Amino acid sequence: MKVPSAMPRSRSIAAFTCALMLGACSFVPDYERPAVSTPAAFEGPQSAYGAITVAADWWTSFGDSELQSLMSEALANNLDIAAALARIDEAQGQLRATDASLLPQVEASGDASRSYGSGSNGGKKSASGSLSISYAVDLWGLYRAQSESSEASFNASRFDHDATVLLVQSSVATTYFNILNLKDRLAIARESLAAAQETLTLVEARFTHGADSALDLAQQKAAVASIQAGIPSLENQLAANQHALAILLGRAPEGFAVKTATGGALKLPAIAAGQPSSLLERRPDIRRAEAQLQSANADIGAARAAFFPNLSLSAGKTVDWIAGAGTTNGSSIAASVLAPIFSGGELEGNLQTSKAKKVELAADYRKAVLTAFGEVEDALVGADANARQAASQGVAAEESRKAYDLSQQSYKAGAVDFVTVLDAERSWLSARDAEAQARLAQYTAAVNLFIALGGGWTS
Repeated sequence: MKVPSAMPRSRSIAAFTCALMLGACSFVPDYERPAVSTPAAFEGPQSAYGAITVAADWWTSFGDSELQSLMSEALANNLDIAAALARIDEAQGQLRATDASLLPQVEASGDASRSYGSGSNGGKKSASGSLSISYAVDLWGLYRAQSESSEASFNASRFDHDATVLLVQSSVATTYFNILNLKDRLAIARESLAAAQETLTLVEARFTHGADSALDLAQQKAAVASIQAGIPSLENQLAANQHALAILLGRAPEGFAVKTATGGALKLPAIAAGQPSSLLERRPDIRRAEAQLQSANADIGAARAAFFPNLSLSAGKTVDWIAGAGTTNGSSIAASVLAPIFSGGELEGNLQTSKAKKVELAADYRKAVLTAFGEVEDALVGADANARQAASQGVAAEESRKAYDLSQQSYKAGAVDFVTVLDAERSWLSARDAEAQARLAQYTAAVNLFIALGGGWTS
């Protein structure tokens, strides 16, 4: 609909203001966080003494300087974190592009020409320019709903980045602890191998003098070979874990090695779990799920608004200049309305999709919350069970060493047969290796609890 340029300015401004006021309408449903049953307290066993609250630098609680250095490097150079940062930029760019729909669009153009001719005319010079302003009036909140959806998606990308950071922290810590544990287990295996070889030397000497049988000699040779066979597997696991840690740091695996030789100096912190209700604000994955739900909620408003007409306003100014003829000016104000009449079910389908997506993401949010509660409970139970197991394995390892030493003494004195020594030797190696793995399980459970509680994250 063309509006004559002679329309009084006061009337055009009033019409424009009225249209902007009409833009207050919105079809976005009121957002409500889905209700999830929240327990009053965690049921899992918790330490009553010396428990620390989860801080953002939770890994420092283990008292290992190399772990702190490696964690700093991973947070600066990890490629998963870099990709997550790029996704934030992508979402921010999308948000800026969407927000542009809420603002007027200004365009300008111009051209100049000169024609050449013969005779007295000698050619002509001319120039023209135009400036236009257009604005899509958001009568039904379509563009605001799209902007709200993009903003929620942007927030989801930020929370996704923070969740990725926690995952990297967890991976660095557990991989580092695995490396130290494998070094300890290799040391145990090599020490056991040396002891088994000493016993083999003794058995060979006794066999030469007829004190031991060929069966005793074969059994001890088999025991030595069995211990030797287990060492390459541990070395392979150690190399694989060091390669994995290098990649987490953003390094090439070649030439990388952890300097610390043993996990014996690590501290095992006691961790305070806090209240389950606070977990909803302390985990970025939960906040990410909620932001995605908020985005879907805004999409419903956009899908509803698409059923209604769109109103666009525009104004333009043109200037034409021809040499010798002077300058002419022109201006215009226009409004246009575009209303959907028949879409073949497209609009209805988009609305149905938006509503179903919201239901889906609401279920995902509830699942994320319940999963978080479950992970904390699992970590609490695991920490307690692993602590009790480690204590028992420590006693088993100590007593197995005593039994091995006594069997050696008795064997040399002729008080027991070689089978007793062989059994004690196997039990000693098995108990020490199990003790080392039980210690690793304790540190892994502590990391799991730190991460399950949000790793000290705040939005």
